[in-house]
Amino acid sequence: RVSGNCGVVLVTSGPGFSNTVTGIMDAYADKIPLIIIAGQVENLNNNEFQEVDTIEVAKKFTKVSFHIKSADETDKIISEAFYLANKLPKGPVVVSVTKSALEESISEFKPVRKKHEIKVEAPHSCVLQSIEMLQNADRPLIIVGGGCVDSECAVLELARITHIPVVNTFKGKGVADSISHGLIGLSGDEKLNNTITNADVVLALGTMFSNRTTNGVKRFLPNSKIININIEKNSSNNVRVTKELTGEVEVILQQIIGTIKAKNIRFNIKYNWIDSLACERDISDNNSSLAMAYVLSEIYNKVTKYNPIVSTDVGEHQVESINLFKISSSRRFLTSCGFGTMGFGLPSAIGAYFASPGTSIITITGDGSFQMNVQELATISEYNIPIKIFILNNSSLGMIESTQIKNYGKAYQSKLLNPDFRKLANAYGILSYSISTKEGLKSTLNEIFTYNKPVVIDINLSS
Repeated sequence: RVSGNCGVVLVTSGPGFSNTVTGIMDAYADKIPLIIIAGQVENLNNNEFQEVDTIEVAKKFTKVSFHIKSADETDKIISEAFYLANKLPKGPVVVSVTKSALEESISEFKPVRKKHEIKVEAPHSCVLQSIEMLQNADRPLIIVGGGCVDSECAVLELARITHIPVVNTFKGKGVADSISHGLIGLSGDEKLNNTITNADVVLALGTMFSNRTTNGVKRFLPNSKIININIEKNSSNNVRVTKELTGEVEVILQQIIGTIKAKNIRFNIKYNWIDSLACERDISDNNSSLAMAYVLSEIYNKVTKYNPIVSTDVGEHQVESINLFKISSSRRFLTSCGFGTMGFGLPSAIGAYFASPGTSIITITGDGSFQMNVQELATISEYNIPIKIFILNNSSLGMIESTQIKNYGKAYQSKLLNPDFRKLANAYGILSYSISTKEGLKSTLNEIFTYNKPVVIDINLSS
């Protein structure tokens, strides 16, 4: 996710592979290129030790799966696996390898080189029609989705020359934070969600219109003409689309930008429309106790000068972080979007360190999520990975609790009896802090970034 390169996982058969399933599904949901090479027993359906039908298990949430029975197949299959994982839309590919194939020798690995596909442009007439729709709009809007992860410069250039306001989806976080009016959808600002319904023409870039974005399809942009640009056909997920342009977002954006410049097209946006999209979050807190929004704003204000890679887990802290943090690049904000996997934060921060050594890395996690993969503190300690881990500790699964209180009148089974996280970190040889006051938070933030080593900060939130 940080480097843009294809990731590789090597595991054994049986539980080795089955333990990767959640991670594979997470990569599939967020379209991350990934190769999983898994050992396999010699004969399936024979009740062998650690037997699992890898291909059958994986076929619903991978682009494709392969099975290597002989070492002679390695060149072709591994080359094909990498090609398909990196082909748009990107995603995971599973390769299982039998024990006998692993024991065979090959004299030389000869990768099969495949020609890069010619990037398909949208028909020129469709580009012209889309530009005309945007030019004639009184209240145009650009929605930036996850398909823009490699198109940041083009998105920013389009916004600059057209002056069309920008909002982003969950997966579009970081692509255009410097100009985005904020997150829309289920976790977005209510005022912003209401305001965008007044848009008359919407340019949707690389979004699948998931229910997290639409807040319910029937209510999503009911009066807007939608121009949808996506690598996948029929990606509108039942949202009514006026014009569909299928192709690589970067390529089509360059077509649009080039045409606008060549024809010297001007856009006259109503600035009261742009002003209506502005929404500032109120995070003022006069209490001495620590509220989540206040804590995250203090963390952000301190770390922003380091331009860090930020990883989060899943829950209230994730949503607050997305809304509060302004990120310089989509590859500097790591979170589980499509699958919502608790336990994502700590291991993804480790991966970020090896992908971008020397970069400041912080992890925002909750007490529930942190314990999903707490054993990764061993990895962090062993390699002295200088991640700063902020645990927002409210002794509960906060998002679950708030939902249960709101919808069911009471919180059921979401309270947690937590360990002493400071002692736990110390057991792994990691420096740790426990904070319960604003003064303690500020002094700790001033101190921890002077250390080139991992730090765990347990922040006890007010209820």
